[in-house]
Amino acid sequence: MRRFFSALVLALLAATAVAVPAQAHAELKSSNPASGAALDAPPQQVELTFSGVISLPDGDAITITGPDGAKWPITQSAAVDRTITAKFDTAAMKAGAHTLAWKAKSEDGDTVEGTFTFTMNVAAQTSSAAPTSSVPVSAPVSNAAPPASQESGGVPLWVWVLVGLVVVVGAILLVRRRPAN
Repeated sequence: MRRFFSALVLALLAATAVAVPAQAHAELKSSNPASGAALDAPPQQVELTFSGVISLPDGDAITITGPDGAKWPITQSAAVDRTITAKFDTAAMKAGAHTLAWKAKSEDGDTVEGTFTFTMNVAAQTSSAAPTSSVPVSAPVSNAAPPASQESGGVPLWVWVLVGLVVVVGAILLVRRRPAN
């Protein structure tokens, strides 16, 4: 009987350890502009590449805030496979440090988010030239305030509670089944 409970506890622990990687969230792998970049011209679009498949979250996926606290207006945004792309109206962009905040919905439904900064060396010039790149729009853009963070630590709490209960019950049963000396 003791071997049975030992094997049961080990099997449950092994099953839980195997399930952990499947619960991982997508992580930001690269961006354009890059974190810490110094740019001589405003980017016509921002591109974020993730480690897993993502989709647009509720609210804005990307916001850029200038040194004066003003946000760049979004004109288009899209999520395709592992990439989020957003276009901005950069006419009012100012020289200085800018903060790019991003949010993406992982394949498991949880929202991941982060921020980084880049620097503009010169202010934007107004131009009548149309941008040369195009980004397909896959969802309407909302300028509403983003919802509270739903970031998760990976493995749901109930899994850890279940593992703890199994270990405690298994230990109690092992101690009770020991033959008296």
